[in-house]
Amino acid sequence: MWLGLMVLVVLLGLCTVFASVVTVAQAWQEHAQARWPEVTARVDRCGLTKSSTGQRHGSYYISCRLSYAVGAEQNATNVYSAKVPPPEVQQYPPNQIGPFEEWVDQHPPGTPIVVRYDPAHHTKVVLVADYMPRGGPHTPNNMNLLEFLAGGFLVLLAIARITRPRSLGQSGSSSMPLNP
Repeated sequence: MWLGLMVLVVLLGLCTVFASVVTVAQAWQEHAQARWPEVTARVDRCGLTKSSTGQRHGSYYISCRLSYAVGAEQNATNVYSAKVPPPEVQQYPPNQIGPFEEWVDQHPPGTPIVVRYDPAHHTKVVLVADYMPRGGPHTPNNMNLLEFLAGGFLVLLAIARITRPRSLGQSGSSSMPLNP
């Protein structure tokens, strides 16, 4: 049993390290993007697109074409959402595509939308506030996951330390006399 507990401690420790690395990298990226200049873009087209990943029912994602000017330079770029299953697929929570359809309906052609653009690559953008469903900064959710994993690791480590088998040298009997 103790060996199984140690395997869990090691696995949870590795998961914690991996989550830490991902959280730091994503936080750094989001911090850098928050410093990019803002510009108001216009929606050229926006809709739900069915992915062709070979799945039986496929999945859908939002695909929008935005245009904007940086100085005298006209730019156009595409932004995409996360994927969502179609309504006919059993899912929890139900109707996950609903917020995606609503977001698309609220962004017809000509709708202004504020974006931040990479000063080095003007066609690389992130949305400022009007995030697509399941979009926006991921660092807060990553921190929650990291706290859960680290807490679980520490609890299992404490349990493993408390329940560790005693070796013969630590069994309480000693070859040394109590009163020399």
